[in-house]
Amino acid sequence: MLAWMLIFELAAGAAEVEYAPVVSAPPAAFTWTLTDIAARLPVNTDAKDADLVTYAHEGNHFLCRGKPGFHGVYIGNGIRVFIPTPPLLTADVFAAIPKEERGSIYETYRKQGATEYWAVQPLMLLDEWAAYTSGSITRGELKLATRQESDRYCAEMATYAWHLWTMAKALPQYNSRDLTEFCRWNEERCKLRIPGWRTMFTREFK
Repeated sequence: MLAWMLIFELAAGAAEVEYAPVVSAPPAAFTWTLTDIAARLPVNTDAKDADLVTYAHEGNHFLCRGKPGFHGVYIGNGIRVFIPTPPLLTADVFAAIPKEERGSIYETYRKQGATEYWAVQPLMLLDEWAAYTSGSITRGELKLATRQESDRYCAEMATYAWHLWTMAKALPQYNSRDLTEFCRWNEERCKLRIPGWRTMFTREFK
């Protein structure tokens, strides 16, 4: 339901949407979120992992797409939304994050942010946030007591996304509407599906 709500909001601003069709039949034991992702990937996908939280995370990445001027993020129900790329360098976003807000995954992604595609595509932070969200939701659906770090990392990535959003909306030449809609939608999804979310992430996309 939330995915369709985002589509209606973005459609009002003429955001581009793409559909990822079902191409395989995952095991019946998979949870809803993992089934939604895995069914849109080939049976022999490199995203497959014995750890189902990791499978959901990596599978979500595999369903995202880049194209000039945009990055398409998979949001569930077969839907990929393309968000305009803000004219920012990913390294500048990481540099703007205060030390006390960096968390434990900062250095890993700061280094990743220097690689070829990432360097000029700061929306990869949304790609990662969506992937961590799918992993965390899958963890909840599986009722796992383990893999709590997925929730924490999701909140850390949300913080990075918040700094990206803050920087992007301050640029007069950038229309931040679609970016804002996505961030508000995904943060609402996290609040609904990840226990203790508002103690881990305290920013707001206002």
